[in-house]
Amino acid sequence: GLSSSFWQYQTDFFAESRAVDLPGHGDSPGDSHDSITDYASWVGRHIRRFGPDPVVLVGHSMGSLVALETAATNPDMVAGLVLIATAADMAVHPGLLAAAKENDASAAAMVIKWSLPRDSGYGRSKKWVLTISDDFMSSAASGTMANDLSACDSYDEAVAMAEKVRCPTLLILGENDVMTKATAAQPLAAAISDARIVVVENVGHMLPLEKPDEVNEAISLFLTID
Repeated sequence: GLSSSFWQYQTDFFAESRAVDLPGHGDSPGDSHDSITDYASWVGRHIRRFGPDPVVLVGHSMGSLVALETAATNPDMVAGLVLIATAADMAVHPGLLAAAKENDASAAAMVIKWSLPRDSGYGRSKKWVLTISDDFMSSAASGTMANDLSACDSYDEAVAMAEKVRCPTLLILGENDVMTKATAAQPLAAAISDARIVVVENVGHMLPLEKPDEVNEAISLFLTID
């Protein structure tokens, strides 16, 4: 349900990086999709238009599944893969899924509560909390959140896709992430032939915004490894 603005600290730090809005998100026209495979097909076409050089593909949460399948199905175009707040199984709480399908604002409220716990003490500015909250509320009202949550809930190809990944892969996980727990990423790491894991301490689900310096450092180090 988020937009490319989520990556503001990464696009500022990595001069040659580009953040994209998936269909139906942010400024991207068209409707959102309800399957990870459809999103991955869209990203695959996008990076081929962006080419000809292979890219390092970075995805967060649902986007990590999209990035994973994109890398598996476009091995010639993905030189490296970074999966942030990822999991082999992203089953969605039935109450959240039902609320989202009704375009109920409570769906956004639940996601905000689980993504941005008030008592966490994580460093974050009020500005981006409000921006994310607005994105989630808008995506819930438009049906985008329902499509995205359905895509995550029904996706059962993550490990199979991980086995097909042939590029170096970095998993960046949050120590206190309650939406995609660090342990839930282990099957992906085990299935990828060249995978390494970084666990960021005292951080929840929104790692790139909560701890941008740590995330950027981990990606920078990953990019320098042969």
